[in-house]
Amino acid sequence: MPYEVIMGSMRWMTLVSEVINRIPIERLLSKSPDNKKRLEELQEILTGAEPKRANEAEEQSLSLPQEEPHQSLHEIAKEVRGEIATGCIPCAIGHFATCAGLLNEAMRFARKDGLEFNEVLDRINKSLDELNALERVDLDTEKVYALPSDEKDIAIKALNASRATRHALESLTTTDDLERATADVQAVRRDIGRDWYRHRLSRLPKEKLTEADLEELNGQEYQGT
Repeated sequence: MPYEVIMGSMRWMTLVSEVINRIPIERLLSKSPDNKKRLEELQEILTGAEPKRANEAEEQSLSLPQEEPHQSLHEIAKEVRGEIATGCIPCAIGHFATCAGLLNEAMRFARKDGLEFNEVLDRINKSLDELNALERVDLDTEKVYALPSDEKDIAIKALNASRATRHALESLTTTDDLERATADVQAVRRDIGRDWYRHRLSRLPKEKLTEADLEELNGQEYQGT
């Protein structure tokens, strides 16, 4: 056999061996080879390109978006809390004032016609409505939570007083019980009202306060030390 033929056959065998070595072994062992893909891989090898992975296209088409990081309940609530109004202490004071007025009228009727008189009972029930609105609307838990710490103290004081008043009205048995509850409501309304206005004045610029206001605030600061 001529020398040139022998050398040509050896070069061809070397090229085929190199091609076989560069084809992934799983392709050679596959039971149902895809001839079209094998030809594409062979062409890429002969042209010097790296063969593509079998599932590369499928992986790209099936790539899923990354899962959102888990949020706690507090983080979720914090995002929407800006849409929720904070607790309304002046509104709570207004409910106490209305309640005190209703109970004063009820007491006036009770002295004459007794505790079971309709005008007395109606005003007691309206007072309970005012207290329920205070606790469940103006100073519910979420609104109080959003208050600054100093205002939150006043709000909690108003809530405690409202609940105590409500329980006192719900357990009335005599005119004397109504009289005591009426006097207590007036005292609570006056005390919480004073706390709220002192708080407001303490946050105003000093140049906007009168001399009497400053003396009052200084006295409060002294008592608190």
